This record gives sequence, structure tokens and C-alpha cells, in this order.
Amino acid sequence: MYKLAVLGNPIAHSLSPLIFDLFAKQCGVELSYQRILANDACDFNQKIAQFFAEHGTALNITSPFKHEAYLAASGHTVRAKFCRASNFLFSNDTITAKGDNLHQSGNHNNSLIIADTTDGIGLVNDILLNRNLGLAYKHILVIGSGFVVDSILLDLIAQNPYTIDILARNNSRVNYLNDKFGSGVFEHGKKYDLILNTTPNVVENTLFDQINLLADMTFCYDLNYSAHKSLFLTKMSTLNANIHGCNGIGMLVEQAKVAFVKLFGKYPDTAKILEVLTARGI
Repeated sequence: MYKLAVLGNPIAHSLSPLIFDLFAKQCGVELSYQRILANDACDFNQKIAQFFAEHGTALNITSPFKHEAYLAASGHTVRAKFCRASNFLFSNDTITAKGDNLHQSGNHNNSLIIADTTDGIGLVNDILLNRNLGLAYKHILVIGSGFVVDSILLDLIAQNPYTIDILARNNSRVNYLNDKFGSGVFEHGKKYDLILNTTPNVVENTLFDQINLLADMTFCYDLNYSAHKSLFLTKMSTLNANIHGCNGIGMLVEQAKVAFVKLFGKYPDTAKILEVLTARGI
């Protein structure tokens, strides 16, 4: 039986155990999947070492540890190396699909741990396949500048949008992203076709208030997922009732599929998984 887990903070809300269980049943794979809480960066690294020392197969990583996960690995896929972020760590002696071009470091203490990032692929696949929304020649706004943004920008750029702008408080990170990816900065009054929120849905978050114009049919996508309409989507709907919106459950399922295929070489039907999650009120 394969041993998998999701590691992060907070972690109790994670749907990854359910999603991987549904994948496993659909594809005939035997696995166990647990949630692991990391209190801080030091505890995070200790939990990684312990997990793989106990013959763990793979870890999914949640915020705020995606950069730490990249640093913890001794090998990296090209995608993770470029983004310097990882949401997926795996042991390279158990993986089925071994075709990745890996960059190896000289650290042999955790030489079996490889870092990959599947967030961007999951987001794009959900938008294209499940939301039926093209990304070519679109004006895109990304709210936030955390390390998940590095991953999603790489895959968004591949879809050939007109522009990708960043709205965030951390000016140094915004400048870094602009230099690395050629993104721009948020423009008041600009009509965006797609707005992606990567930031917390808390009342203290004032970034949503900076958006004061939304055209009809603007698609608002919250990378967070919840059974309830998020604060971001609520505020965007208040600006214009004729927008479209969704949360990130589809992204979560699609990025999990990428990891599952890499590990086991089997392809779950994500449309059926999303039907199950919807029927459960998720």
C-alpha cells in the first residue's frame, strides 16, 4: 500500500485525502492518505524527513510552505526549478513515470526527495476543460504575490494572454514577478477578462476594495475553495451582478490528477470526481 499525505498549516480543511481516495477507488490503487500539521518552517522540515524516513511515497504541500518545500528537496523538476516553489514532493525510488528532467543538488541527506509543482497545470486545466474558458488574448489580473503565483504564471503565460497584471501589497515580490515573467501591475479602470484571487478571504484583506470596475461576463476565480461563496466572489458580485465566478475546487482536483498520474501512471476521470464532490455539497 502506498503512503501519501498532505502537509501544511492550516490542514484540517484539506480535501486532498478525499480526492486521492476517490482517485484510488476509481483506478484500483491501494493507498493511505493523511493530513499532517506543520507548526512552523522548522517543524515542516522535520515532518518531511520523518515521512520519507518511514517509507512515505509522496506529499502534497499547502501554503505557506511551498517555497520551503522547494528548498527541502535535493532534486527538482524543471518546472519547480524555474518557479522555486513546490506543492508536490515524491520519493524517486517509487515513482512510476520517470521521464522528468530533474536537477539534482549535492545534498545526499534527502537525495530521494524530488520537488515538483502542479498548481499552474491544475488551474489552467480547470479553466480550459471544466469552465470552458479560453485564455488566449485575455487580460488577466492576479491578486496576490505568494509563491503559488510563480507556479500559475508559468502556465498562464503558455496560454498566450494579452496581459497579466499583479495586485499585491508586497512591492518587492511584485517587482520580482514582473522582472521574471514580464507581468505588469494592476491598473485602475482597466477591464480584465479574468481575475484570479490567491489571497485570504478575510475582512482585513483590502486588496479586493481596490477593484472598482468589472465588465459584464468577467470571470472571477478564487483559488481558495469553500462550500460557501467566498468574500472575494461576494465583493466582485456586488460590483457587477453579471459576472461569472467559481472557487478553486476544480483546480485542486486537476492538480491532484497530475500528481496521481505521475505516481501511478493511471488517469482518473476528474469530471466524475467533481460530480461526487458537488453531490456532497463541496
